[in-house]
Amino acid sequence: MKNSSRRTVLASVAAVAAGLPTLNAVLGDGATPAAAADQYASNTDLYTRTAAKEGTDWTRRFRIGAPAQVTDNARATSSPVTSTAVIAPHGGGIEAGTSELCLAVAGYTPFDAGADPAGAAVPGEPQRDYWMFEALANSAAQHVTATHCDDPAALAVCAANLYAVSLHGFDDTTTKKIIIGGRDERLKRNLLAALTKHGLTSPAADPDHDVTVVFAGATDPINGDDPANIANRTRTGAGAQMELSTALRKAMFGDFSGAAKRRATAGVPSADSPYADHFWNGFVGAVREAVRNHELGLDSR
Repeated sequence: MKNSSRRTVLASVAAVAAGLPTLNAVLGDGATPAAAADQYASNTDLYTRTAAKEGTDWTRRFRIGAPAQVTDNARATSSPVTSTAVIAPHGGGIEAGTSELCLAVAGYTPFDAGADPAGAAVPGEPQRDYWMFEALANSAAQHVTATHCDDPAALAVCAANLYAVSLHGFDDTTTKKIIIGGRDERLKRNLLAALTKHGLTSPAADPDHDVTVVFAGATDPINGDDPANIANRTRTGAGAQMELSTALRKAMFGDFSGAAKRRATAGVPSADSPYADHFWNGFVGAVREAVRNHELGLDSR
């Protein structure tokens, strides 16, 4: 997501004026300072230069489902075509919490990389294609901007699906906030409507539940509208990008301090995160519902 182009620099200036996160604040979980610039020009560059570190510094996880035969003959109502990928380009320690959210939205209970995904499938939920790049160490250094993502599995996952939802994090530790971007305007509207329905809105009836949800503007540095953005590399040429603040991601977990603890406490309230169930279940449920509505062709105008 970081880029040194003139457009991006100007967009960062506009972001400051609008109170949106600047380009230097879109990395990290709040514990690691953002890097001044990406160290790797692409995923291929990162993999080539750090090949020996796969499994210790970084890993990838993905699911590409077999092509489905869909028939819908003489039915009173249409069946949804479940063709939405869920991706987390900066998972693991880069934008902490996005890996766990990616798996949950895709229909799984968050599981360790060594576990069998079949055992983590959520009954009654479709298991969707997903892709994640996860930093296991040296997290901030391994950020590759979404427009430079050329991971073959990521490209295959997105190209095999009509739609995509890409999950990201930005470093704001004070405000629970979601910024919705991307090129799929209908999907963005469905996401906003579902988030509101599931109680992620501001002002909320209970101020402790406040979540500010906004659409990214055309000049925002993290608006996700570039056709090269991995979220938009779908069969429709469009997807949705969701930026979650550190404050919101932390509030979703009873213990945010490490991957194993996040998996164990996703949606589990604690003294530090007393409303983890509200924020985790609300977000996951809302995105799942928005995706289902979108696949049915609905539009929450």
